[in-house]
Amino acid sequence: MKSRWTRNLGLFSSNYILKSVDGFYISYNYNPGGGAALFESDYDSDETALVSDDKFYILNGDFRKEYEELIDQGFFACKEFFDNQSDEIKSSWSN
Repeated sequence: MKSRWTRNLGLFSSNYILKSVDGFYISYNYNPGGGAALFESDYDSDETALVSDDKFYILNGDFRKEYEELIDQGFFACKEFFDNQSDEIKSSWSN
């Protein structure tokens, strides 16, 4: 199966995007090998963000599989997934 994720060739070369048909998207940033990253995260680790209307709902870690399964159900299904995560997983950078 072909991946629906596209690599963002802009500033963040370690950023991948999964777009919905409804206009929101999922952004995945990873920090290969640790150390200095191209983005700031809570723990210099992977982050997965639900992005809509210039708001970022960010989880610390790799949640691509979970969001891939939910994205076709719409924004509210993805937001519910985010809301149901523990506060320890939610990034301090979230809106």
